[in-house]
Amino acid sequence: MFKFLILFGLFFTSLFAGQESFPFLGITLSTQTIDTKQTADSSEKETTFALRYGQQTLDWRTIFTIEGDANYKTFSVEIDKILLDELFGSPKFRPYLGATVGYIDYNNEQITKENGVYYGGDFGFIIYASDNIDIDLSFHYYKCSDLEPLERMQGLSLGFNFFY
Repeated sequence: MFKFLILFGLFFTSLFAGQESFPFLGITLSTQTIDTKQTADSSEKETTFALRYGQQTLDWRTIFTIEGDANYKTFSVEIDKILLDELFGSPKFRPYLGATVGYIDYNNEQITKENGVYYGGDFGFIIYASDNIDIDLSFHYYKCSDLEPLERMQGLSLGFNFFY
């Protein structure tokens, strides 16, 4: 599975070959609502911290993320399309829409210990604070594949990225 994620990321990174790309490192703070299926539907709330590495062009962005807290760890690849630049040029406030695929290792002694694949979408806004720093506000929704009793994860993220 890990090899699949790396190949997925490398494939989409190769889309940038013809355009100037801008590498960045980032940190993210996220809230996660993890929906589980038991005898009655229930949810858990998690606050997580993440480290990110990515490449961005004027139109696309690819991000590799390692995220986690005490109950779970994830590794994901996110591909985002930056929207509306054709209409407004490259403004300081840029919306985007993206897709994510990842691997989760979930360990909650009250519920279960599971690991497997998740996938989903995200949308958000990139706000340029300076030439080297941007702020990333986003919402994500992920579906957990074959991870009983986990069903889905959703939440908000606040990220800071440093371009070097």
